[in-house]
Amino acid sequence: MRPIFRPLPFASAVLAAAGLLAACTTTQPYPKEYAACYERVQQHAAQLMPVFAALGYRMEPDVRLDEDMVNNRGFRAPDDVLGDAIPNGRIRLRPSRVCASESLARAVLAHEMAHVALQHRGVRGTGVTLAWEKPPQQEIEADGLALKVLRQAGGYPGAVTYVACRLGSCVKAPAVNRAAPPQPGR
Repeated sequence: MRPIFRPLPFASAVLAAAGLLAACTTTQPYPKEYAACYERVQQHAAQLMPVFAALGYRMEPDVRLDEDMVNNRGFRAPDDVLGDAIPNGRIRLRPSRVCASESLARAVLAHEMAHVALQHRGVRGTGVTLAWEKPPQQEIEADGLALKVLRQAGGYPGAVTYVACRLGSCVKAPAVNRAAPPQPGR
């Protein structure tokens, strides 16, 4: 009697090994040390999405924390870029810059979600940066929508202030002359 080759157990073992290997090689949407920040950013996105929807914008953002922010040509984004987005909903935030402040994380996230909502295409030199001499029009549009969403969503006044300042609407404290303190009675 000849033994019958049974491929089923072998195939099952191969499929199980492939599944395990795929699970081990799947990249997380954040570096492990930023797990708590990732959860907070996801909560912010969940709170902001209904406001975007109420304004007529539908989206499914795919938010990731990405320290290197490498573009499709393999170049790392400059350190002053805090986040970027593409119209399909992928949003990347630089964790070393945004995770230290809830308000900053919420502001940058709202700005990037606005890019997705407005279906902005990538423009060289754009993304949330710390300063511009003159921001590109898409950045102004994204800040305008982000400010509207943040005001309606409420909660984090620092986020509203950050975006308002980017639009040139922040109130600055008057300069104080520290060279000579005021003299009493004069």
